[in-house]
Amino acid sequence: MRRKGKNAAIAIKDSTELKRVCNDLKIRAPKAYVLFMIGLTTGYRGGDLVKLTIGDIRQAIITGELIILEEKTEDTRKVPFERVVFLSDKFKKFLSDYVKGKDDAEYICWSQKGKGKGALKKPIRRDSLGKIFLASCQRLGIANISVGVHTPRKTYGYNQYIEHDKDINFVQELFGHSTPKVTKEYIGIDEEMAKEASTTMDKFVS
Repeated sequence: MRRKGKNAAIAIKDSTELKRVCNDLKIRAPKAYVLFMIGLTTGYRGGDLVKLTIGDIRQAIITGELIILEEKTEDTRKVPFERVVFLSDKFKKFLSDYVKGKDDAEYICWSQKGKGKGALKKPIRRDSLGKIFLASCQRLGIANISVGVHTPRKTYGYNQYIEHDKDINFVQELFGHSTPKVTKEYIGIDEEMAKEASTTMDKFVS
């Protein structure tokens, strides 16, 4: 298994802990909570999440789909990739409740220190959003230095993997990754395999 960078975000694989994080963010950081839920439901990257406006969400509610052009990356994708995610009726209701009474020009989560006035300020920085996610985990006693802005996306990928009979090719298609190996590393399956392999020969240890 290739060693990951010290700042690489991880997936939250325990469903009970994931629910606790969602509940904590909902109470203590409601705007960040909405972005966390969008990332968790769509698998979009943190850098794309922070750019979403209320107008973007209203349009997605009307069409029933959210479309974002994900740029090429050095590690996982060599060409730009347009991702289309269909929204469930339950999630459209969740989003509809959030956008009520808000200006289309607002970012979903705007920066307290950003330029602009009131709710029309510039969006939160993605590293600042990641710190909010990490702080939630720390409050709940499930802190990991690798929790960050891409954690919702990787958690989405991991759950898609589990729910679709561990079909890594399915998740690869969702993310537009270049190879299944890249996807395994991305959602932390390679780490699980390495841990399983570490105990294979225990029967010979005395």
